[in-house]
Amino acid sequence: MECFNMTKLPGFDVGGIVHLIINNQLGFTTPSELGRSSPYASDIGKMIGCPVIRVNGDEPEQLLKAAEIAAKYRHEYKKDIIIDMLCYRKWGHNELDDPTFTQPLMYRDIHGRQSVPDKYTDKLIEAGIVDKNTVDQWIENSMAHWNSLLKKCDNYVPEPIYLAPDSPWGKMSLPNVNHVTTWDTGCHGDELRYIGAKSVEVHEDFAMHEHLTKSHAEARVEKLQTDSLVDWALAEAFAFGSLLNQGYDIRLCGEDVGRGTFSHRHAVFTCQQSGNYHIPLNHMLEDQKAQIEVVCSLLSEEAVTGFEYGMSIENPDRLVIWEAQFGDFFTGAQIIFDTFITSGEAKWMYQSGLVVLLPHGYDGAGPEHSSCRIERFLQGTNSSEDSIDGDGVNISVCHPTTSAQYFHLLRRQMVRNFRKPLIVVSPKILLRLPAAMSHMKDFQPGTHFLPVIGDSSVKEPQRVKKVVLCSGKHCYALEKERSKLIKTEVINQSDVAIVKLEELCPFPAAELQRELSKYQSAEAYVWSQEEPRNMGPWTFVSPRFENLLGVKLKFAGRRESAAPAVGIGGLHRQEVEKLMKETFA
Repeated sequence: MECFNMTKLPGFDVGGIVHLIINNQLGFTTPSELGRSSPYASDIGKMIGCPVIRVNGDEPEQLLKAAEIAAKYRHEYKKDIIIDMLCYRKWGHNELDDPTFTQPLMYRDIHGRQSVPDKYTDKLIEAGIVDKNTVDQWIENSMAHWNSLLKKCDNYVPEPIYLAPDSPWGKMSLPNVNHVTTWDTGCHGDELRYIGAKSVEVHEDFAMHEHLTKSHAEARVEKLQTDSLVDWALAEAFAFGSLLNQGYDIRLCGEDVGRGTFSHRHAVFTCQQSGNYHIPLNHMLEDQKAQIEVVCSLLSEEAVTGFEYGMSIENPDRLVIWEAQFGDFFTGAQIIFDTFITSGEAKWMYQSGLVVLLPHGYDGAGPEHSSCRIERFLQGTNSSEDSIDGDGVNISVCHPTTSAQYFHLLRRQMVRNFRKPLIVVSPKILLRLPAAMSHMKDFQPGTHFLPVIGDSSVKEPQRVKKVVLCSGKHCYALEKERSKLIKTEVINQSDVAIVKLEELCPFPAAELQRELSKYQSAEAYVWSQEEPRNMGPWTFVSPRFENLLGVKLKFAGRRESAAPAVGIGGLHRQEVEKLMKETFA
């Protein structure tokens, strides 16, 4: 039904679809009258006035004629059409099933019928088109061919067909599973300033919203002229513009993505007089070839995420991004994540560079607007607890804390010579938090994404007694609490170091080992997180710290919970206070 809803939407129109219903009268053991509320399985096509061709599955030639009509209709009118093939399942749900348990009357009829090949063979012989010996020879040749292929199965090693030279993926490689490669993703400052200025430029006759003119466009230009700190939205514009300049197309899709759920992005401007849209990044150069497509999607996470996954495996030179309105909205698309995104390469050898942005953070809101359920993505990785899988893991799960880190993540996704799905635990309050903004030097050539960020405020690491490890925006709350404790002389300046894991998977064991080696006198290591103990990264990082690094972590966080968050301001504040006490105790 979602496909029919998408078929006439500008961001999802593929020029018509031929829908084939294998109408075998059964859904497991459920008869059709219990499986739908309408008379025909094709009735969902009525929502777009889709034509339907009904055809008897016992008649191959009629089915071929129906397919030809459908293909010509789709080609001529660029619209959807349905073929409803009325047929049956000879063996029920599968060869081990006994359908007579639940459909005795139907299967009494089915078992008394000839199979389609036998019925068609008799028809051809009766018409004098072939004789029985010819048909027997066809069957014998086919069986011999199939048996020869069957014998090859034991030693067959499938080739990654998508890496074939004649494929768009031919220039891609299989990643090195033994180590993680560092990719230089920095850009020259002059290019970034140009991109930033162009990202808010409109024609003179374009009536931009008054608020955006001052607080967004003019403020961005002023930042660029004074080399001020770069916020999240500007860093994203830097990444998008630089990739477009390198010839990569971009597709950004999701609910509210043009404006941004938190009104921070404004990749698309709407004229206040005409209502027309304008995407400044598509007009950086006169002869610009690469384009960014910004699609504010229909409200179906499952359908949209499935569509975006398909876009991501079609061409490696297109950066495809799906952004959830709030992080936990991905649960509506859980089947797409489990079936395709996390396991598609293992099952079908299809690489995907899909980027998934999931706004996450505990700010006192309810359980449906706090957590992107990091633990589910980490559980879906193939990263083992006692080895470093490097770039060979099935997905990357990253929790960046600065705008520059986000910039490098997006650029790394395209610059490297292979593709992996990227799950970005993206921010809400960090979008405008000064502490999360980066200096222009952090975007320059020679810079790259950092899987681990150490504590630059600790000047004497050899005196550190406790190392607190964390990820995401929680680090800023921890740093604020530490400053308060130092100011009130509860702890000393060098008592506690705070280390941030920016990339959870692949697990940055080597980087962590180098960072932790600075703290030779540390007596305690604490993993602190906002999420309850049975959620968040805890169950993923704990065994890896112990098995790979020999570090036994203490947990500091909310107790186990069925719901991600309490949703009551007072209780939320109590939990935060308790969490801070546990972390610094």
